[in-house]
Amino acid sequence: MVPRDNSKPAAIPLKSNFFTWSASYFREPQMRPSEEDEPGSLDYNERLWRRNRNDKIISGTQPMKEAAGMQRWDVPCGYFGIGAAPMKMLFHQFEHHLVTSDDRDSIAVWDWKEARQLCRFSNGNPARSRVTELRFINEDDQAMLMTGSSDGVIKIYKHYEDMAKIELASSFRALSDLVTSDSQNAGLVFDWQQGQGRILVAGDDRVIRVWQAGHELCISDIPARSGSCITSLTSDQVEGNVFVAGFGNGSVRAYDQRMGPRDSMIMDWVNRGTDHRSWIVGVHLQRGGMRELISAESNGGVRLWDIRMRGAVASLPGNPRKPRNLRALSVHEHAPVFATGGADHTIRVYNTSLKHLSSFEPYMSYLRMSNTPRTAPITATAFHPHRMMLACGAINDGHVNLFKCEAVASEDVKGTRDGGGSIVEEWRE
Repeated sequence: MVPRDNSKPAAIPLKSNFFTWSASYFREPQMRPSEEDEPGSLDYNERLWRRNRNDKIISGTQPMKEAAGMQRWDVPCGYFGIGAAPMKMLFHQFEHHLVTSDDRDSIAVWDWKEARQLCRFSNGNPARSRVTELRFINEDDQAMLMTGSSDGVIKIYKHYEDMAKIELASSFRALSDLVTSDSQNAGLVFDWQQGQGRILVAGDDRVIRVWQAGHELCISDIPARSGSCITSLTSDQVEGNVFVAGFGNGSVRAYDQRMGPRDSMIMDWVNRGTDHRSWIVGVHLQRGGMRELISAESNGGVRLWDIRMRGAVASLPGNPRKPRNLRALSVHEHAPVFATGGADHTIRVYNTSLKHLSSFEPYMSYLRMSNTPRTAPITATAFHPHRMMLACGAINDGHVNLFKCEAVASEDVKGTRDGGGSIVEEWRE
């Protein structure tokens, strides 16, 4: 170490321009919008275009909703082969995307307008597990695909429609203690609450878990208060506090997240003369209208509920001698209609007053013999959230069949509706 020469002034050997740069940076105003929020930027223009497109679709389909509850739904509007029986199907609200999953781990994304496949990928499930739920998140902007499988894992994919860009954004085990039920296994079921960013997760477990998706954090464990597995979940998308669960023993229960976990169950419908007695195929709380709660059981019984009342508002009787007659339930998010698919290869469409609108059989493979009876059970049905369109598929048939409401078909022929505007242009954009 060389001692400093005190006869010379002290000097710093290393010089930096950091202070000068910081002074010039902080002289400028910092409270300015980011690039994506600044008018004229590419991201801003893309979001503005999507917002205008979404508003156009909603306004264009709004006049059809009232007529959809009174017209037939058996008008074919397309079909395409997918190579396997669809077990789950999901329409995107605004894009021309239809997502299907099979009985293993294969997920395919289709353009239903062009009848072509956009992407197909594996969900990466372990052996002897399957995809049990599909949901879109952030549909009004850049949507991502959320999947749930029977091993208790939830996965979220970005760019799900592009095989070259698809990316696993997140993956976590939502249920860790799956309990096998006595007869059937429900796997994992969940419901996505867009406004709150929460996931309600249940299945072959004794609790309902509430996850904060952004943090991958479980914020609440709500006891199901039943020894049976949970087969279906639905929730109020407006406030997000009340949700309803259907169980394998036929019971239906309503819960309120604002209350403590032990007191969260606010209503249950079980073991009464008008209640379900078999496996709940699905429960659904509508987003629009009066948010009707509809449930269906495997023997064909359907109930319309008011969660303030102890009994069903209206019901369709089931057949106890056919415990697995009904396989699928789908409810339109905004129009007052719902559809059921059964083991007899028949789709039945009703309105929310339980008036029967249509019964029809979807097409099976055209390679089958003409004298072969159509007995393949329906595996999945799905309504488009806004358009008056229904998709369905069956076992032993690698096709998805699309049907639309008779009111839409008649407007396609006329070309116009009251107040001007072409329905054909709205339909085909």
